[in-house]
Amino acid sequence: MKKIRNLVWAVIALPALSYAQTKARLTSYVNPLMGTTVLTDPALLGYDPPWRTWNGLTGPGATLPHGMVQVVPVTTYGSGSGYEYEVKTIKAIAQTSGNHWGDLNIPIMPLEGSSFTADDFESTFSHATEKVRPGYYEVMLDRYKIKAELTATKRVAYHRYTYTGGKEKKLAFDLVHAGGGSSTWELNKAGDNIVVGKQGGLYFYAVINHKIKSIDINNRNPNQPGVPRSGQGAGGQRKITGNIDVPVISFEPSDKPLEIKIALSRVSAEGAKRNYDTEIANKTFDQVYKEADAIWEKTLNKVKVTGGTDKQKTMFYSCLYRQFCVPSVTSDADGKIALGGGGRRQNAGDAAPRDTVVGFETYASPAIWDVFRTQLVVMDLLQPDVSNNIIKSMILSGERSGFLPTSFHGDFASSYIAGAYARGVRDYDVQKAYRLMLNNANTATSDGIRGPRPHNAQYLKLGYVPEVNIPNATTETVSTAGATKTLEFAYSDYSVAKLAKVLGDNQTFNTMMKRSQNYKQVFDAKTGFMRGRLADGSWVTPFNPSYPYYEYMYREANAWQASFFVPQDTKGLIALYKSPKAFELKVDSLFSEKWGGYAKDNLSVFMGQFCMGNQPGFTSPYLYYFINKPEKSQAILTKLLSDYFGMGPEGLALAGMDDYGSLTGWYVLNAMGIYPYSPADPEYIVSVPIFDKVEMQLGNGKTFTINKKGSGKNISKINIGGQPLKGWFVNQDDISKGKALDIYTK
Repeated sequence: MKKIRNLVWAVIALPALSYAQTKARLTSYVNPLMGTTVLTDPALLGYDPPWRTWNGLTGPGATLPHGMVQVVPVTTYGSGSGYEYEVKTIKAIAQTSGNHWGDLNIPIMPLEGSSFTADDFESTFSHATEKVRPGYYEVMLDRYKIKAELTATKRVAYHRYTYTGGKEKKLAFDLVHAGGGSSTWELNKAGDNIVVGKQGGLYFYAVINHKIKSIDINNRNPNQPGVPRSGQGAGGQRKITGNIDVPVISFEPSDKPLEIKIALSRVSAEGAKRNYDTEIANKTFDQVYKEADAIWEKTLNKVKVTGGTDKQKTMFYSCLYRQFCVPSVTSDADGKIALGGGGRRQNAGDAAPRDTVVGFETYASPAIWDVFRTQLVVMDLLQPDVSNNIIKSMILSGERSGFLPTSFHGDFASSYIAGAYARGVRDYDVQKAYRLMLNNANTATSDGIRGPRPHNAQYLKLGYVPEVNIPNATTETVSTAGATKTLEFAYSDYSVAKLAKVLGDNQTFNTMMKRSQNYKQVFDAKTGFMRGRLADGSWVTPFNPSYPYYEYMYREANAWQASFFVPQDTKGLIALYKSPKAFELKVDSLFSEKWGGYAKDNLSVFMGQFCMGNQPGFTSPYLYYFINKPEKSQAILTKLLSDYFGMGPEGLALAGMDDYGSLTGWYVLNAMGIYPYSPADPEYIVSVPIFDKVEMQLGNGKTFTINKKGSGKNISKINIGGQPLKGWFVNQDDISKGKALDIYTK
């Protein structure tokens, strides 16, 4: 793997902040462009890409921590965040963004004169004119000679457009477009300088500092192609349907820059107006950005590092920044939420009538499969108040559905809640959460019966999720992903057992601990891999452990990448091999046997068969600890941290999709020298940190300090609170007490 090259980092003096204000601030180390570029070099990717690979999928949207608004320039609809660094045109500026394809709501575009059509109003731009910091984005729209500046409060986007061409100012609302394709919409004038409306289930209230002269409908060509989707597996073109035309607002002449404040709400247009009145009504652009910068500075100050290079600090704080961008708040400023009715179905919005006040700030459900092992643990440590409200939101939704959300694959809401409770995050009704966890684990779902665990009836009966015998299965074959489901359900059973023990439910504890051993049901001793198994007990054949699948035997993995996910019982996993030495050789092969050159979405950037660009293997680098060879793990971790983040010619690429902070969360934790090997357990495996000193402000007011002693590459001893640490794991209790972790190196 090549070394990182020319890491681009943004220490920028912006109009709203003087140099003195930006100097030495942690926000100056954050580059929101991190993860926006794409890898094209086969030597870095592990294959010759036939399409745009999915590296990062982050965006530079102006936002606040967990903001409903992430106001982002859209270079490509259907691209994830909406922003692809190599694309040199901006189609519009949307009010929401994320890592995936469901956002990019309320796209608008400043225009001038009449040299545009409804099908052609995008503008070229240059990265040389971009200025990007937390809470701020600036670029010059070359086509119109308009300087665009963006900032935001939690629920309101603030746009400022400085027209330098001298022609009539106009503003397009391209409301048919959204991240997922076509959208239904409404737009109405509500005053001399106000428009209101909705897109799908998202309402908006927009106040403009210019008087509206007219709102004209520009007709789009109905035969235009749909929204392109990048990547081989992304679905090609999506047809634009419904009212496809573009309303364009013309304004009375004014020498002032055009400013638009767009408030959002998932409750109602009135709710959007209240959000406007509460958060931004009388504030100037510079005032809002200054406040955003202060909020981000305070948030990033939850972790202070000493030592390390500027590149390492930039990577660290750019990754830490991503931990606070999601999940987004869904309740309005007055506490109202949209329960039932439109909007995102995964919100806390499905358990009561619309316009309900529940007494806490609600959040969209996290991408649990992606982030339960990294980003959510960071939330537990640094923002337990947010974690509490996320769990409350999940319970609220579960009271209607009967289940906790599952998110993509597996059943890791149970792991998240069990781990959070063990870390002291307990400001919610744990008995309600526990009952929902049991519903998830014990509902006998099967084909045709919806539930949180697909094929759980077979899992409960057989002790594993059987695979279907499909001749000539390919990567794209859709089946049960039985081997992965078995491993994941077994870990979730373990998570339920951990909470059951704390709550005194010993019968459930014993049952779930027994079920947590089900990983053994899919272990093939002959090959040394977890392997798909048919309902009659026979193994799936033929079997190639290097061939990757999306939903056949494994979920987004091959046998090498999936077979070591037993964080609840790694010693038991090792015992399945002939000897610890045999296990060591197997892990050696994981990191040394060359990737077969398969060009597949979600799988990119390898060390041997290990894939840094996707979540299934996140725990694999630590396996050597369990056979008392931590130095081998450390060598891998050191190389991953130095070479696999900030990749590519711009130094901005990540090894794979960040998936709502999962990949950047892996970096943050390992750069500090601790990692939640088993996220349901309140303990962290210790490695050599990048920095000499890390100071972490915990939610309980204590400061947990990690000190690196010496400049060696391996650990010689570990002290916690001045006393020798037994083993390799530091526990949450010692962290919560603010005991110093001293890591001596040799």
